[in-house]
Amino acid sequence: MANREVLFKRINNALFDMQAATSQTFEQHFLTFARLLADSSLQDLNQKLTVNLDVERFLEASSRSQGSMVGSARLAWPESADAVLGLQWLLVQKFAREPGGLLDFAHTYYTVGRNFTGELHSLTRQLLIPFARDYKDYVMAMEQSHVAASVSSAADSIGSGPAQITYHINGNNVRVNNHSVDKSTNIINIGADFREYIDGLRQVIQSLTDAQQKQEAMEIVNAVEAQLATPKPSKTVVSTLLNALPHVASIATLASAIISGL
Repeated sequence: MANREVLFKRINNALFDMQAATSQTFEQHFLTFARLLADSSLQDLNQKLTVNLDVERFLEASSRSQGSMVGSARLAWPESADAVLGLQWLLVQKFAREPGGLLDFAHTYYTVGRNFTGELHSLTRQLLIPFARDYKDYVMAMEQSHVAASVSSAADSIGSGPAQITYHINGNNVRVNNHSVDKSTNIINIGADFREYIDGLRQVIQSLTDAQQKQEAMEIVNAVEAQLATPKPSKTVVSTLLNALPHVASIATLASAIISGL
């Protein structure tokens, strides 16, 4: 799914459904939750998050904490926040494959007595909701970092020294760069509507208070502008770039307008 907001809205909806479910209906919503977290668009990030993690070894180590009293067991979380997040993702996928073990897991580590529905709700509140929140932050941060790195790499590829180059330019939406090393004058011909949207994005971004976030967002807008100036802008590339911008309502509105116009 290219639209991250839609994906995470569906994840949140599954969480809401789990909070209202009974022990008889919980599994359906949990499986939806697990399937969304394993969406193909997240495959690379999930592989990176879970590399070298062993959920079975984690559960075995956790089981050794259980004493004679009900509710004494504790999950053996590692110190690394990313490792915790990766193990939580693996736990969700494990119980999606083995839903019969989910209730025992909830009873062992999220005990509220023998109230099965209550224990599943406890699992949702204490594990699944915090995990979904942190997982979304992780995905957004990784993708924004990737976009910023791509923009920086593209800028570095221009070169560090002046050179005299003759360009033969033709076609629609041509782009001309004068003095193309940093401090350059860029003339980019894009449609009037797109120009208005790009200018609007820059105005909104200028109002952001976080300096680093503002700088990264500006680099993304520059990359979007460059893509729109090509003869055949890639809707997928533009959408991916725009989805990496800060989640502000006015930015979302302008981004949607740009994508709709492609």
